[in-house]
Amino acid sequence: MTPWQRLKKLVVHQILGVADTPHRIAWGVFIGGIIAWTPTLGLQIVLYLAFATLLRANKVSGIPILFISNPFTAVPLYWFAWKVGDTVLNDAPEAGGAAEVAERMQAAEANAEETDLLTDLWTKEFWQDVGETLLSMGAELWLGGLIMGLITAIPCYFLTLWGIRVFRRAKGR
Repeated sequence: MTPWQRLKKLVVHQILGVADTPHRIAWGVFIGGIIAWTPTLGLQIVLYLAFATLLRANKVSGIPILFISNPFTAVPLYWFAWKVGDTVLNDAPEAGGAAEVAERMQAAEANAEETDLLTDLWTKEFWQDVGETLLSMGAELWLGGLIMGLITAIPCYFLTLWGIRVFRRAKGR
């Protein structure tokens, strides 16, 4: 089976062919589209199920969308989301998040040449530095992820509604 055939089967059986109202199915895709961009890799299905339940969306239709972020796509996806958030939060390109992260990366590179990484992994200072770097990137990453999630989820909602109606008409439902 080719990748396109697998994708078609996934879309038809797990999204368009789900027995629910078109709005609830599309609403699930919308919620999945937003959560897929958040930096919550590993928790996304749990978060999706909680939000789908809370917002009365279909609990199945958004799950396939979550897999756009996976261990292979996480770095470019989250870097792009961070870049979007950094652009929104920091007006001047030389100021703010990007400069701070670049500075921290250079310092980490210099420290890596001077020390033994395997030894440092077990030190409190190493993990404090990692934590500070992640926290300094946090606001940009979350904001960028939410912006990109909305940019992709809104059209997906309407595309899913349209697709369900066409699919059901073709099936005589």
